[in-house]
Amino acid sequence: MKNLLLAIVVASLAILGFYAYQSSRKVAGFQTELAAREAALTTIEGEKAALAGQLETLKGQMDKLAADLEAKVSTSLDATAAVEAERAALADKVSALEAEMARAAEAAGAESKRLTETITALEADKAALSEQAAALQAKVDELTAAAANAATTTP
Repeated sequence: MKNLLLAIVVASLAILGFYAYQSSRKVAGFQTELAAREAALTTIEGEKAALAGQLETLKGQMDKLAADLEAKVSTSLDATAAVEAERAALADKVSALEAEMARAAEAAGAESKRLTETITALEADKAALSEQAAALQAKVDELTAAAANAATTTP
């Protein structure tokens, strides 16, 4: 009878150990996926920063062009018509750049929101898996304690 009880306890512990192993493998898979998504988010943030740098460069170029334009206007009154045409072209470029910047900001915001929602969902999954792991550990501890009690109380 004692051997049968011991065999049942050992088999139960083996089953619980296997289940805990599988759960830990799933957690490791989720952690790997989370790390990949975090890396993708970091890459997107890097691209966003690069675009912001390019935008600043373009603004600097635009400011330089505007300064050059003003210098031409002040030094050459007979070229007023040409300067006005150049100014209109610059205004169109500024409008196009602002529209492009708005589209890029909107796309970056939408992607950031999507990634944030994904990360939140993954964190919720991680929390649920942690709770499952804790519950399994509690069961293992309970079975271990029961096995220890059974071993000490059985003559």
